[in-house]
Amino acid sequence: MTRTIFCLICIFVGATFSFSVQAQETKLTKNFGIGLQGATPTFGGVSFRYTGFAPVYLQTVGRFILSDENSDHMLGAGISYAIFEHQSRWNLSRLYFSLEGAWQYQKQKDFLTTRLGGGLAFGGEIVFSLGGIPLGLNVEVGQGFGTEKDDFQSKGLAGVYVGTGIHAYF
Repeated sequence: MTRTIFCLICIFVGATFSFSVQAQETKLTKNFGIGLQGATPTFGGVSFRYTGFAPVYLQTVGRFILSDENSDHMLGAGISYAIFEHQSRWNLSRLYFSLEGAWQYQKQKDFLTTRLGGGLAFGGEIVFSLGGIPLGLNVEVGQGFGTEKDDFQSKGLAGVYVGTGIHAYF
């Protein structure tokens, strides 16, 4: 089993590097990005990024899930400031600080929970060309705080979070 996983990882990395050879023809600095971003299953979803104000970047994250008796909605926003950016022939890399916040509304049958959170994070992103499309992978670590309210109680939340994301830029 581990051998199969190792082989799949090697194939993925090899394909990424072979497609990245086309990066010399691809402009890696684009203004808009769409992808997936999340810090926990609670706060995550489809993400939109705007990079036109570089070195300041704007991002929104959201999801809207409805089923018969359950619903789960989340909306988040963040603003980042890149403290370091470097563009080479093959990739674009940046390190940044980010101020983020999110709200979640979750209803399961007759039980309602709302969460409101915010935090400060430090992260990094690498953008490379995959088949001529600029693709960005990011990781961030931060300190979060907030509140959680349900039908019975209200409590404060605080802790360290790790977020990851993937975005295609156009």
